[in-house]
Amino acid sequence: MFKRTPTFTPMPTSDLSKLAQLRAKTDRDLVALIDKALENGLLLADVEPDVDAAGVLHGRAADIYTDTVMLVALVEDMQERRRLEDKLDRLRSALDGKRTMGASF
Repeated sequence: MFKRTPTFTPMPTSDLSKLAQLRAKTDRDLVALIDKALENGLLLADVEPDVDAAGVLHGRAADIYTDTVMLVALVEDMQERRRLEDKLDRLRSALDGKRTMGASF
């Protein structure tokens, strides 16, 4: 008849330490993943229009930009986030520069 309410049992300190270590590793992995994606995006965005006449590589670089914008917001280390945001800005500028170059032809 009576429902027993669950009680909160604190985690042992060793479990909290392991959880913190796992979180730190996950954050480092996320930063590495974003960094690599942005490097690829910068390379793709830098391809000359005559090599990528159909704009396929430029489109892929734009997709990378869109995907990484959302992921950068998840980075907790503010120094790493700022570094990645600077790279995002460089990629956006590269994409915008190629778009205006293509429009001027």
